[in-house]
Amino acid sequence: MKGCEGSKSVGAVDLQKVDRYRSLETRAKLYDLVRSLRTRGMSYGRIQETVSASLESPISKGSISQWVRGIHKPLGRVNEFNQTATVELAYVIGVVLSDGNVNSRKYDREVLLSVTDREYAEEFRRCLGRVVGGFSKVRRSEKRNRWIVQKRSILLYQFLRRPWSGFKPFIEHDTKCTCAFLRAFYDGEGSISGRSLTLYNTKLDILTYIRDLLGKLKIETTELRVGTRAGTELKDPLNGRIYTRNSDCFSLRIRAKNLPQFARDVGFTITRKQQKLEEALISAKKPMTHFAPSA
Repeated sequence: MKGCEGSKSVGAVDLQKVDRYRSLETRAKLYDLVRSLRTRGMSYGRIQETVSASLESPISKGSISQWVRGIHKPLGRVNEFNQTATVELAYVIGVVLSDGNVNSRKYDREVLLSVTDREYAEEFRRCLGRVVGGFSKVRRSEKRNRWIVQKRSILLYQFLRRPWSGFKPFIEHDTKCTCAFLRAFYDGEGSISGRSLTLYNTKLDILTYIRDLLGKLKIETTELRVGTRAGTELKDPLNGRIYTRNSDCFSLRIRAKNLPQFARDVGFTITRKQQKLEEALISAKKPMTHFAPSA
């Protein structure tokens, strides 16, 4: 009896392993097929045979029963992700295309942001919560001098892995989504000094797209320019390390006369950048000092 119980346990464990490592697409197909066959009046045993033969993927009667009765769904504990265009999703897209990362580690799929400004990390955390639900926290790394946000979601991971041009319908859904995307990108890659507001990135096609979006908002920019060439050595101000740029870096500057429109429609989440923008607007309103010529 003990040997039989042991064999049954091993079989159950093997089946759980098979189920755990199925792709989401395979699990979704299994779920749809199981429910379809059940509506035709098939028994659990017959469904099990049909599914195993057609998809070459073993499935237990217990899983069939739970799916049919609605007790469980094939996604299991995977975070829900509704691909609906929202302001929060547009912001997440902007972060990922600038400062964020999409990582794959063994069986984990995660979205990561590691930055120096806490409010930036907090806004990303908030938007992630609206997009995929669940709880995420902003943690501090004193060693790296960074605020870090991590979110595990295989569905969001798969969505964000697409070519960036596939995000256009979500970015251009409405003006609010467009502005949220631009704010996220400027939070990550924008720099302001005086009345000069400049965006830097190595992806020329993305900067060209951003220039077009700004134009639709009546925000004029300069022509795209090459900032630093590939092979240029750069020093990290935080750790003093020297890095060599692998690709050309391009820049895009907003014309000073359009800073008020940018502040009104886009702006920054990051406090220090927003303060500099407001200072630039104030300085633009100050009358110029005229000095009388010396006798």
